[in-house]
Amino acid sequence: MNGLEKTSNSDESFDFVFNHVFRRSGSEVQKRIDALKIGQKMQDLPEELWHDSFRYYVKEDPNRRGGPNMRMIRLDPSKPSLTVTGYIFNKFVHPYENRFITVREAARLQGFPDSLKFEGSLTSTQMQVGNAVPVQLAKAVFEAVLISVRKLGYGKRNLTAFSLFSGAGGLDIGAEQATYKSMKIETLVTLDNWKDACDTLRGFYQGRTSVLQGDISEIQDPKLLWHQESQHDQIPDIVFGGPPCQAFSQAGKQKATNDPRGNLIYEYLRFIEKINPPFFVMENVANLKGVQRGELYQDILERMSNLGYNVTVAPLLAADYGAPQLRKRLIFLGCKKEFGVMELPVPTHSNTPDLLSPNPYVTVGEAFKGLPKLV
Repeated sequence: MNGLEKTSNSDESFDFVFNHVFRRSGSEVQKRIDALKIGQKMQDLPEELWHDSFRYYVKEDPNRRGGPNMRMIRLDPSKPSLTVTGYIFNKFVHPYENRFITVREAARLQGFPDSLKFEGSLTSTQMQVGNAVPVQLAKAVFEAVLISVRKLGYGKRNLTAFSLFSGAGGLDIGAEQATYKSMKIETLVTLDNWKDACDTLRGFYQGRTSVLQGDISEIQDPKLLWHQESQHDQIPDIVFGGPPCQAFSQAGKQKATNDPRGNLIYEYLRFIEKINPPFFVMENVANLKGVQRGELYQDILERMSNLGYNVTVAPLLAADYGAPQLRKRLIFLGCKKEFGVMELPVPTHSNTPDLLSPNPYVTVGEAFKGLPKLV
């Protein structure tokens, strides 16, 4: 299902678009898709087209806990999309075509370049795209890091970086794209346990970076790993990563640290402790602040402080930084206390542009422009 789709340009030349295929729907689902108008959801359909779980949720469930299992929305081409996850491929309907969106279309909403081929099965590629940080948001964060580093008087022209929980590379590509007054970030080592995502990321880096597949909890000496793989005597200037967030997500079951994925945040902090870089970036779901009545969030901040870092943290909306998506991520910027404090990026886009955020939100229609029609 990792097909190449031929697309014709106005000059009749041809390009190829990776991952631009879709899984055909069953007859009942197709009836719902055909009936949906732009911006409409399941509840806007005639009741006879409702999914059983949706009908139960609306009509019979007295507590309405957890929401219906079957959600659906036809994307509005004049607005940013809702949050992209690995499960929107039976939820997000194309604005004009009667089908669910493709992996490539979701990748456009996430800011991935068309040149990046997502490796693995259709399900795997869907999850890789859905789990990623929007590239535009990542770029804005890393440019803010570069600006802060320059203001703080840190002497290096370019920063070396170690990427953890890299996935398909939303943060990595954003870091690669970030620049400030000729300063850049060079990611020398990445680490993830997911083979398909590592294969995807190798395609992006093309041998420029050591892309490692492995279990972070089994690495006893993070600093030694860095030195061996980066072939640098010095520690990285920045460590960045997004520990898996499903344990804290509102879309999931919110098992927090009772879910093994929830404990991976502490593995990230272990790497920070052992490597002791001047700076770090960590991202997670905005809902992390509310988990366990805020106790987990406070524990993370306390641990970061005890490791010697001033931490700037806030939920950021991807659309405010040029992503065609209303996705919030919690961003932590860590700076060694002897250097000072880093600042978060200033929004560049807005639903109602003004002098502070002069650009309008990027829309689904703009994101999908130029992709071939699928029939």
